[in-house]
Amino acid sequence: MPAASVIIVRPGQTAPFEVLLMERAAASRNFAGALVFPGGKVEPGDAALAGQAGFADYWQSHHAQLGDCVASIEQMAGLLGAALRETLEEVGICWGEGVPALPAQWLDAVRCRLLAGAPWQAIEEVGAQRLCAAALRPFSRWITPRLPNMSAKRFDTWFFIARLPQGQTARADGAEAQRILWGSPRTLLQRYARGEILLAPPQVMTLAHLGRFASLCALTESLRSHIPYCVAPVSVDGPQGRMVCFPGDVLHAQTQPVMPGPTRLVAQDGRFLPEGVLARLWN
Repeated sequence: MPAASVIIVRPGQTAPFEVLLMERAAASRNFAGALVFPGGKVEPGDAALAGQAGFADYWQSHHAQLGDCVASIEQMAGLLGAALRETLEEVGICWGEGVPALPAQWLDAVRCRLLAGAPWQAIEEVGAQRLCAAALRPFSRWITPRLPNMSAKRFDTWFFIARLPQGQTARADGAEAQRILWGSPRTLLQRYARGEILLAPPQVMTLAHLGRFASLCALTESLRSHIPYCVAPVSVDGPQGRMVCFPGDVLHAQTQPVMPGPTRLVAQDGRFLPEGVLARLWN
């Protein structure tokens, strides 16, 4: 099932930068109670939404950097539209063009209509032309293992990354997103290891990757030449319990790593962690 998520970052108060996570509803069939990046599956109309947000220019700028993860122009339009729509629905964040901060009244009006189930076409009258996709950079692609670990369905999810728009504040919708949590990548991973929060393996490894950057400036600079990587983990049940293996692991068909960090996470007390010390995630 094609889906899109957005890694939203902002300058930190006590850390170089922070990442936004939202808590999934406890009753959700997929990733119940887990902290995830805002996002969801591609819906009809998402490609048209991306078109209004400048997708033609976006594709021209980014398609050469998609590497082995390359999607067709139609697929990428739907993914980008889903990323824009879902972040607005779930956490009230919207990327716009020409103004530093979109009016709160406009955001609330659009968000209410989306949460009520209105298709994007019915929302154009309140100012859909304000959307702009340029700030969202493709970061990675994750394909759920054939033996899922925390979901009832398999997803093929693109992760985009973007800085929090100036003047906007994330707010949980109270349905898909039960609460909002900001934190530095390393702090969030430490809290996860202590059992204070619940994360899925893609979030663990993505936070581990982000935790390697000493500043938001360094992260931003790296994105200029970043080529998204595609990760299709495999779940393996061994003597120690469930393992999630990534490219480069001896139990994975791909012999070369595609991302930084350990090539394997092992289930420990209900959490997937690296073998050995936690710092292996970001060292």
